[in-house]
Amino acid sequence: MVLKKVFFLFFCFIVFYAVPYNKDLQDFHYKAEIILKKKQNLFETLSDLISESDLVTEIKQLRIFSQQNKSVSSMKTLKDRISNDIKIIYQKTHMAGFYSAVAKYDIDTTNSERVKVKIDVDLGKKFKLKLNLNYFNRDADFQKRHSLLLEKDLQMFKASVDEIVFFIKIALKNLQKEGFFSPKIIEKKVWIDYEKKEAILNLTIDPGQKVFFSEAKIKAFPDIDEQFIRNRIIWKKGEEFDIEKVESTAENLKNTQIFAKVKVKPDSNSIVDDKIPMIIELSEEKKHMIDIGLLYSGMRSMNFEKRSEAQKKLKSIIARLTWTNCNAFGGGEKLSFAIEGTPMKIQDRRSDYAFETSLSQPDMIFRNNTVTYCVSKRQDLTNTFFKKNDNLSVMFEYPLKEDLLLRTGGNIEKNYVDADEIFFRDGAGKRYNNLLIPIELVFDRTNDLLNPTSGYRISMKFSEVFLKSAKLNNISTFDVCFSYNYAFDDLKKTIFAFNVARKSIIVGKIDDIPLDKRIYAGGMNSTRGFASQMATDMILGVDAPMGGKSSLEFNNEIRRRISEDFALVLLFDGAKVFQNISRFDYLQTEKKRWFFSTGIGIRYYTRIGPIRVDFAFPMRKRKGIDSKMQFVMSLGQAF
Repeated sequence: MVLKKVFFLFFCFIVFYAVPYNKDLQDFHYKAEIILKKKQNLFETLSDLISESDLVTEIKQLRIFSQQNKSVSSMKTLKDRISNDIKIIYQKTHMAGFYSAVAKYDIDTTNSERVKVKIDVDLGKKFKLKLNLNYFNRDADFQKRHSLLLEKDLQMFKASVDEIVFFIKIALKNLQKEGFFSPKIIEKKVWIDYEKKEAILNLTIDPGQKVFFSEAKIKAFPDIDEQFIRNRIIWKKGEEFDIEKVESTAENLKNTQIFAKVKVKPDSNSIVDDKIPMIIELSEEKKHMIDIGLLYSGMRSMNFEKRSEAQKKLKSIIARLTWTNCNAFGGGEKLSFAIEGTPMKIQDRRSDYAFETSLSQPDMIFRNNTVTYCVSKRQDLTNTFFKKNDNLSVMFEYPLKEDLLLRTGGNIEKNYVDADEIFFRDGAGKRYNNLLIPIELVFDRTNDLLNPTSGYRISMKFSEVFLKSAKLNNISTFDVCFSYNYAFDDLKKTIFAFNVARKSIIVGKIDDIPLDKRIYAGGMNSTRGFASQMATDMILGVDAPMGGKSSLEFNNEIRRRISEDFALVLLFDGAKVFQNISRFDYLQTEKKRWFFSTGIGIRYYTRIGPIRVDFAFPMRKRKGIDSKMQFVMSLGQAF
């Protein structure tokens, strides 16, 4: 009986003195924070900052951070959780190239309701990458030449796991550009030197057999002309194998937008006397493609006299729908129909519209050339003028080299342009016709047509415009544009894109140039925070854009991929229009200035290309003239 009483008292002690903490433990919450330190370097690059940001994001996915709003059972459980996560932090910092990183934690219990966990991670210095390279069964000259080639690339790399893996790919690709189609790694080891802050990559590679291109075996669907595919092959039979020519061929076929899947690979089972056949496997994309574009535009109220009298709301939406029949006749042709319209509050039963039909035919005259025929009818009420335009054009494209494209052709236009009568005081006609002959050279080293993530693009365009029933007989224009894309990381999650364009009219005075042929800035492919033509100096007393004979524009974007399908974009644009001084006193403009806009965007990635949605806001907005925001939606990146 005594033993039972003792046992009962012991049980009560456990229940009332040990278990009461359960109530407190149910409220045992903690808050975690991380402080990341590193040895500062005066020449630290932005890519280092991006990689460290990725590291912080990964660390914050650990249990100590992701479950901080959930209660823990005890202090011991919390310490165990922290200790396990500290081990993972070491793994992640080592993978990022910080092999001497030190992680410590501190638990602050001064607040009885919520414990504070502080984790300090001193990254130290990112280790450099050194190379000890050996090519299996190759002479000294081969070893020396390839080692020197890789030493140049090595300077750009540090010792993170991703960079080491990417560097090994470069070493293999260098061999694949010199005829070795299938090099293999015999040994790869990394030794860490903590004193010198270096990681030494010991790499042994067997280059394998050197081969030359043989015939191309095409496996495609029956509705496509095989010659259309062969015309887009970069290599020639008998040439030394080059992986870049294989990749360029695949890119050429993808850019036709006809194929859903493109696979170009060597047939390693059919090598005969160092000649290797290539296999090109293609599956058909959906034959019909629809592209929808939207532009939300801030428009000021406009009143024109006589037949062009109309009013436009301060806000309007321009919608464009394009239907394309890819591979229309079996030879890679594209037949497109487009319609464009603007919901407006109008008078005289008129509204903005556009109809356009185009046919693109490849390989018409030469191999790889493209001829495009286009007929369009358009009616626009812009911020400067009201315009009717009928257009017939023929454009010819021909690749002079792999990266160099020539464009030329001709446009015949029938125009009617009306505006505020201040522009027509001298009695000049509003109707005129013109013939436009452009010549354009495009040097394109980007890696994708609609979604470039690396490389640059330069275009130069000269146009001669012959006018009839206008003040001038001809106008000469010259445009040059440069765009550049840079990836901050090997996975190309963060891209910096830059574009700058210079446009100029070479001959003629500003007063004699038709309103629709003058140079303006603003709109979906210009300074996006301003409506079309509105990033331009206004005429004093009229608030109509004067236009100019030249302009300088730039665009900047930082695109950050947040998932496989989506990316966020920060954008900053600027423009300035020059040579807009009139000889008439009543056409004097406000003081010339730069127009800047900033904004954010979203990209949704499809098989065809990214769908872009941009929200742009003008800086130094003019009251009563500029809208608070512009909205753009279209297929493909802005530049």
